[in-house]
Amino acid sequence: MQSSEAFHAVCERISSKYTSNGWKYAKSRHWLTKKDKNLTYKIYFYTNWNNVSDRNVGFYGESAIILNKSKNKIFHINTHECNIPEGKLYWNVADQESWSRAIAEFTAWLDEVFMPIVHECTNNLENFIRQVVAEGFYPLGGYKIDIHFILLYGSRELAEEATKRLYESLEEPIKHEFKKNYESMIQGNDPVSAYGRNMMRNYSNFRTIIENKIIVNL
Repeated sequence: MQSSEAFHAVCERISSKYTSNGWKYAKSRHWLTKKDKNLTYKIYFYTNWNNVSDRNVGFYGESAIILNKSKNKIFHINTHECNIPEGKLYWNVADQESWSRAIAEFTAWLDEVFMPIVHECTNNLENFIRQVVAEGFYPLGGYKIDIHFILLYGSRELAEEATKRLYESLEEPIKHEFKKNYESMIQGNDPVSAYGRNMMRNYSNFRTIIENKIIVNL
């Protein structure tokens, strides 16, 4: 079986488990999408560029939440980060005998990591925002937060709390760069290092904090 056929087959079998719950599968793009009035939820399926048919066809994926207004990705997590299940980073789906395990384990990862987030966002966004401020989107690998998301659908007070928690979660060298640039730029002055300049070039928490003049005693 060609590597592309094996990859397509696994994607379609996983997708079939969710399309009855409002998810739409884009076959040509290999992703699942679900939307509400505020957010778009996506599940991306990936494979390797150097697959070998009948021998090695990599399969892994990513989950993400995207703001409908700006199209910015406010949260994303992939199977590499989670090491779930059993420490697997990806699956070899070259032969049909391997599909059942890959499908079962990948959907178990989705159901454990991502689907609870989607459920909370779509059913009680206000409560979910408070939960995210307190704990982050997902309690693995640091404090995952998006300050713009908190400002849009929460409050300035919650954004200030989230900014303080974000700062406290940073490693010491980054914390130092964040603080000295913040203290300069929140007063309308220029960045004092490459960190401040770089963070303002693209969508980032730091840029949101500065542009919205979120005052926090760090």
